[in-house]
Amino acid sequence: MTYQALILRDAARAAATVREFEKLGIESFCARLIDTVWPADLSELNAGIEALLAGSYHWLVLTSVNTVEVISTLLAGRRLPPRSKVAAVGTKTAKAARTRLGVDPDFVPAEQSAAGMVAQWQLEPGQKIFYPHGDLASSTLSAGLSAHAVHEVVAYLTVAAGSGGAPLGQLPAPPGIHVLAPEEIPQALDGLDLLVFTAPSIVRRFVQLAGVNLPDRVKTVAIGQPTAAALRSAGMAADAIAGEPTPAGLARAAQELLPNANHQF
Repeated sequence: MTYQALILRDAARAAATVREFEKLGIESFCARLIDTVWPADLSELNAGIEALLAGSYHWLVLTSVNTVEVISTLLAGRRLPPRSKVAAVGTKTAKAARTRLGVDPDFVPAEQSAAGMVAQWQLEPGQKIFYPHGDLASSTLSAGLSAHAVHEVVAYLTVAAGSGGAPLGQLPAPPGIHVLAPEEIPQALDGLDLLVFTAPSIVRRFVQLAGVNLPDRVKTVAIGQPTAAALRSAGMAADAIAGEPTPAGLARAAQELLPNANHQF
């Protein structure tokens, strides 16, 4: 049996999940509902980068692949000082840091979330921390770091796809990936078995486009607890929550919901 899934994520970023789903007999479509774009004013962000290069911070905090992209672009090939430590929210962000920044993070929490960082990160008193993040970041991490000197700055903005702004490095859809335009989603729902939500902001944009009343056959997967909370807040079910925010984690969650999915992990 072939199932049909819609992964609400940019096709290039969703490609690994598409491959994992293929192992389960799931045919996937992708739809990009949001864009990440540069802030109009980069002065504070650039000032933070220069202070980082000067060794003014003990730690750089990375909470998304988008943040890594921003830092890498602004560094323009310059390397972080050897004494600067890096904290990454999860394995995917840590991998991006190795690839794009050439650094191996010093701290990655077992629970890959801001809450996990707060719970598990043991810091010496008075640490100076550079924390660039998206404009929709929750206050969880900043509140948890309140005992330290934290320089927070907005590194990128999250906007509805196609609404303007200078995008961060977007890649074209890989060959063989099926892509839906956002306006095609309401008509496609009746043919789906699975909807995969990959961020709270994507939940909110989906509701604007298609509402909250899904066909009975459609099950939902959330990439993590914040996304699941956004689904419930919108009045939708989170039928499964990925144990880790990775393609394999999403595939395991999908397997829980689809009785004939046959790949064994």
